[in-house]
Amino acid sequence: MIHICVPTRNEDRTIGVLLWKIREVMLDLGRDYRICVLDDGSTDGTPALLDRYRRVLPLTVLRERHPIGYGPAVEKLLRTAAACTDYPKRDAVVVMQGDFTEHPDDLRAMVKTFEGGADIVAGKTSDGQPKPPWLVRLARRVGAAALGRRSADPLCGFRAYRAVVIRKAVAAAAGRPLVTRAGWAANAQLLAVLTPFARRVAQVPVGLRYDIRRRRSRVRVLPTVFELLRLRRTSLPAALLLASLPAVLASSPRGAEAQVGTLLVDSLSAPDRAVPRIPFELGEHLKYKVKVLAFSVGEGRMSVPRIDTVHGAPAYAAEWHIQGGALGYRIDSKFYSWMDTETLVSRRFLKDQHEGGRKRYREYDFFPEQRRWHRLDYDSTGSLPTSLPLDDVSFVYFARTLPLEVGKTYTFNRYFKDDGNPVVLHVLRRDRRKVGAGEFNTIVVRPVIKTRGLFSEGGEAEIHFSDDDRRLIVYLKSNLPLVGTLSLHLEEVVAPSSEGLSGEIP
Repeated sequence: MIHICVPTRNEDRTIGVLLWKIREVMLDLGRDYRICVLDDGSTDGTPALLDRYRRVLPLTVLRERHPIGYGPAVEKLLRTAAACTDYPKRDAVVVMQGDFTEHPDDLRAMVKTFEGGADIVAGKTSDGQPKPPWLVRLARRVGAAALGRRSADPLCGFRAYRAVVIRKAVAAAAGRPLVTRAGWAANAQLLAVLTPFARRVAQVPVGLRYDIRRRRSRVRVLPTVFELLRLRRTSLPAALLLASLPAVLASSPRGAEAQVGTLLVDSLSAPDRAVPRIPFELGEHLKYKVKVLAFSVGEGRMSVPRIDTVHGAPAYAAEWHIQGGALGYRIDSKFYSWMDTETLVSRRFLKDQHEGGRKRYREYDFFPEQRRWHRLDYDSTGSLPTSLPLDDVSFVYFARTLPLEVGKTYTFNRYFKDDGNPVVLHVLRRDRRKVGAGEFNTIVVRPVIKTRGLFSEGGEAEIHFSDDDRRLIVYLKSNLPLVGTLSLHLEEVVAPSSEGLSGEIP
């Protein structure tokens, strides 16, 4: 049994995605597993999200009314997992973060190394990953020097422990806490406390992605350094610490000197980047009635049924399907978009259109970091006009994250085809729209993309988003050549549930 422990506080943007990715990896490995999450006094949507996932995953949730901090949270998780196992010499207890800086894919190497006989498997930052912030490198350098562990990363908490090792350490502590240091220093202390009870300690490379954290870090480097030094009962003069800065600053980005003050504030914040607050949930499923003019001709659906991995990154797999017909005209069009779970940047796009006897098939892979696209069905490549590309589908989901103030026009040069830019979103008015799913207050938006399709110029398309935090697509219409006005009317909102999640998300 693999017990996966996740301390979390206010992580409603990532914890659901993380849990489902853990499930995917463990099913692929074919191992029995149990997830244990400690909710450390969350004040956002984390508790409700955990309650929902507890119905569909082997998930235990521990709750603290008031935050107890990272170190005590990890210790409580370890004690809980080690106490509940019937096979302490065989079972593993894995600790990982809830903010997705540590990727569940690395569980594969960690579990296999553990099964190879290691009692502790420690994550070690791999060289192939993007460089962490310079202050993170500074903390690691000072911490490793202070602890005499130059080959290990004393701050990385992504580790696997044999349950019997934890039990022995708890017994030896005789009622005293295993962890007394705060923040990241708790990871170093935990390694020092448990290692004497392990026969073999191994390391595996892991990828730590500080650049995609969706909140500001709660870690302070300077207090962490002093906490590390206290583990050795030593002190480090301030002059010595400051003397180490020039070497780090010399290899740091221009302007890093100005950031020295953040040592005492919030030194591990992710770089500035557009990180939308995602209004939809994994498992969202919207059903529509399709009309041409006033005639009902078919049905449609928009859903986000699962998370896939595309080019090593987790991505929401969004699906749109419109089908129907009348008077000899048939439409059966499918659109698929794989959107990065952190930024909603498009990583893959596929459209398979059958409209009135015409067929169009396109399949693209996007490489935003390289600003390159690859068309798979035609085996051609080209350059992206932006490092934050969006396609026809992901643009709509991205629009759901915007404030959508009436009277404003939002302009973006983010469509993956340069000749489709700029994409313009005109926020026309507020309205009230009655559909099969109910009556909604809506915000009416006119999207314009300079290509053929639902949102082409001249189509006078309108999207009615629900005027609430969900931004549901209540009604959509567009004028199509030879067809007339095609419209989608929301008929049913199938909320994510135990049945929906287990049935639709592989």
